[in-house]
Amino acid sequence: MIEYLIAFIMSGTPVIEGRGAIAYAAASGLNLWYVFPLAILGNLIIIPITFWLLDLAHFSDWVYRLFGKRFERKIKKYTKQFETWEELALLLFVAVPLPVTGAFTAIAISRILNLKKRKSKFVIGLGVIISTTIALLLSLGIISLL
Repeated sequence: MIEYLIAFIMSGTPVIEGRGAIAYAAASGLNLWYVFPLAILGNLIIIPITFWLLDLAHFSDWVYRLFGKRFERKIKKYTKQFETWEELALLLFVAVPLPVTGAFTAIAISRILNLKKRKSKFVIGLGVIISTTIALLLSLGIISLL
């Protein structure tokens, strides 16, 4: 039972997230069908909490102060492309189960680019479900990378 709790907690941890929890479960010999919903839930729970914490810390202001006008000019230059592709780009970013492409990084990107929170939360959540599903299918041997 404790291993399932560990998998749940791991799924809400940066870098590891849901896909790492699935890999841990597979390596530990846990029932992946039990871990799968726990990994998704643990990863989804952190999305609104992280948005709230970044807003509380004035994350966007801090980034703008750190990178200054150069960063702002780049965003303004590509505003049209950002507006056209923001949801799809954010979804693909989270959905690909690679290190550092998960919900935490996507939330930071969303805040930096000042994307709409409600849409971002939905798209990031969908990406979490897709990436965790891909990790499950890889762990079960249903799909392979080669």
